[in-house]
Amino acid sequence: MKTLTIKNGRLISPVNGLHGDAGDIVVKDGRIAEVGSDLEAQGEVIDAKGRYVTPGFIDIHTHCYPKAFLGLSPDVLGLDRGATTIVDAGSSGSDTYDDFRSNYIDTAQTKVFTLLNISREGLIRGHELDDPAKVDVASAMACARAHADNIVGLKARASASVVGDQGLAPISVAAQTAHELKLPLMVHVGNYPPALGEVIDLLDTGDIITHAFHGKPGGILNEDGTIIAQAVRGRQRGVRFDVGHGVASFAFKTYQRAMAAGFDCDSISSDLHVQNWGGPVFDMATTLSKVMACGEPFEDAISKCTSAPARYFGLSGLGEIAPGMVADLNIVTVDEVCETVEDAMGERVVLDRRMRVHTTIYSRGDTSAVIDRA
Repeated sequence: MKTLTIKNGRLISPVNGLHGDAGDIVVKDGRIAEVGSDLEAQGEVIDAKGRYVTPGFIDIHTHCYPKAFLGLSPDVLGLDRGATTIVDAGSSGSDTYDDFRSNYIDTAQTKVFTLLNISREGLIRGHELDDPAKVDVASAMACARAHADNIVGLKARASASVVGDQGLAPISVAAQTAHELKLPLMVHVGNYPPALGEVIDLLDTGDIITHAFHGKPGGILNEDGTIIAQAVRGRQRGVRFDVGHGVASFAFKTYQRAMAAGFDCDSISSDLHVQNWGGPVFDMATTLSKVMACGEPFEDAISKCTSAPARYFGLSGLGEIAPGMVADLNIVTVDEVCETVEDAMGERVVLDRRMRVHTTIYSRGDTSAVIDRA
């Protein structure tokens, strides 16, 4: 469709000064044309009375290359689960990116961007950084430059099961390569070695630690509940810390203790893949509900999966509710519930509020489509 109007929604886009007051949005030719009160209805009308309208969710950590060992199709992890834009976090490398792009990225309805794995093969087999021969810097740089419209950063996994006896070496190579390309590097952290603090010391402004709040030994907290010094220094120079829930990488207790220490996350992502889409992750709305249950304010949670990641990766036109922006929007409720959910460590928390996505509007080119889950 070319034109539609969302009426009476409670608009949430803090970066645009929208904090839940009732308003209307007119969409024309795939873009937001007007935002205001009592706007004249044009085209199809969606009544969002009593519900929040947010920018479309941007999930910056997914695995949506089905030929990789963690992968599922982009639309299963994106639009089917309320994210209008997703970022694949390292499933493809320079040897596999062309296949990923032509057969999956370019055919999906969900907008898909890529963090290119520093390993040539990406996540085809795992253990992708345990041999220097698996890394070809020149090939990675050529691929990133040739596809600058889609490759928005690099990715490396810094855990013992991935790097083997190579330690910090492949992560250092990834950081140097990303910095030369002037792209952010996202680093997965988990079982050590290498130590988290040593990984953070390699990173610079705009780089991202994902799984920052896992509950494994050697994480972001000292034994006394304070934040490790390297993380504090990293944040001071612009390193960002992402949730990245995943199958084994988000712990309620760690996040709550970090919040108590004044160290909140910078972005919220799901790390959705074949091993967790049926639980414990499910979707972005469930991840947001869990983070909110740990003390994250609702508006901040929305910003951290919309305007913040759009800014971090230079996703022009996305993540905001304002005239001229791409018309990717979610209509959601935050329902009172009494529901037990699990983190990635098997710990449980009782939700008293759960976010649900009822309607998604997404745009491709000059047309828009509506997914109604009501």
